[in-house]
Amino acid sequence: MKKEELARKLITSIIGADVTGDAVKKFIEKAKEYPFFGIAVDLPYLEVAKELLQGTETRLIATASYPLGGMTTETKIRQIEYAIEKRADEIDVSMNFNAIKSGDFFTVLEEVKRVVEAAGNRIEVVMIPQTHILTNEEKIKVLGVILEGGARGIKLNSGFGWCTRPEDVLLVRREFGDKFRIDVSGGVRTTEQAEEYLRLGADYMHTSTPEQVLLKAE
Repeated sequence: MKKEELARKLITSIIGADVTGDAVKKFIEKAKEYPFFGIAVDLPYLEVAKELLQGTETRLIATASYPLGGMTTETKIRQIEYAIEKRADEIDVSMNFNAIKSGDFFTVLEEVKRVVEAAGNRIEVVMIPQTHILTNEEKIKVLGVILEGGARGIKLNSGFGWCTRPEDVLLVRREFGDKFRIDVSGGVRTTEQAEEYLRLGADYMHTSTPEQVLLKAE
């Protein structure tokens, strides 16, 4: 795959407890050398990131309740509203993993509906079900809930140690066909891995090391 073509399938990020404003600026200026699909930053850096990405086709991606999902629905909605105010193009929303593991899919469904309603057509929503911690039965159930709630984008894991497995991409495509946009996150480090995920049916890959992923592309 051509380097530019692969870059358009990558979403990179600079998110962490030790990230500074200067680091964000340097990261984005470097990342602008490639036509990445998106760049994700923490909420406090959305405004500066939006300014730096002006004139590019790269999407600005925000996060809500990231990476653990342990916030109330009201808090997630406020984060979505903030991301809209700062003109982000997309927001990755960590789901209520505790409710999922508890089998409380009514609560999960109600949250997805409210998140989708809050986003409206002002920002694209990508839900994070954290498949790394789920059984196959739980994966199928929660993905069905996401569809019922009105979301069509999924980022299978948040990263931060929770990694997508190839079989998870295959499961989603087998059970749900093309109903989802599938983002892979966690552990994508090489050109070969990225190309394999695309062959399996993934749409985009999240990576904090994009130059390494592009290293062996043509």
